[in-house]
Amino acid sequence: MPQDIDSVPPTKVYVIDDDPELCESVEWLLDSAAISCTICNSADEFLNQFDPGSPACLVLDVRMPRMSGTRLQERLNEIAPHVAIIFVSAHGDINMSVSTMKAGAQDFLEKPYEPQRLIDAVQLGVDNAAQRFLTYSQARELSEKIALLTPREREVLVLVIEGLPSQTIARQLGMSVKTVDVHRTRIKMKTGADSIGTLVRDILRYNVSVS
Repeated sequence: MPQDIDSVPPTKVYVIDDDPELCESVEWLLDSAAISCTICNSADEFLNQFDPGSPACLVLDVRMPRMSGTRLQERLNEIAPHVAIIFVSAHGDINMSVSTMKAGAQDFLEKPYEPQRLIDAVQLGVDNAAQRFLTYSQARELSEKIALLTPREREVLVLVIEGLPSQTIARQLGMSVKTVDVHRTRIKMKTGADSIGTLVRDILRYNVSVS
């Protein structure tokens, strides 16, 4: 898992639209800003080559045959919520814009859009995708470590997150303070945390479920 933004793989930019001429135009525009991209003429074509293990920024048409842009967004929220999506549409309305943004899209541009605005959005999307990928990867790694804990250890951790001292935890769980401290030590070892305080901070930061 990447430890900092410098260790994140390069962000790949995809242009997904069923209009070949528009794709060619966007590719030329991005190339003029030294941004390379991969053209896909359908959501299925994109999914066939997309690697969820790397950051990605999408310039995505809303209306496409078979799988629409909004349906692809739903799919990506399931398998790769770190992806940065810039929607483009000739039929956009306020409700559609609001719904896609609430679902995590970075931007919503109506066709025809200002060329510089698209370039700015993609440049921002490349950076956002890298940061979102880093956060997602670290949260997933922490979740995998939490999954190694026993049910009892998770019970103790939940109460530690609530800020309760070992004495109170011991009373609530019907065990000795020494046993609570043993559980705390095991939690720290299994998760590889520098300290319980650091572990709690990361759990809250990444909104990782413990129970």
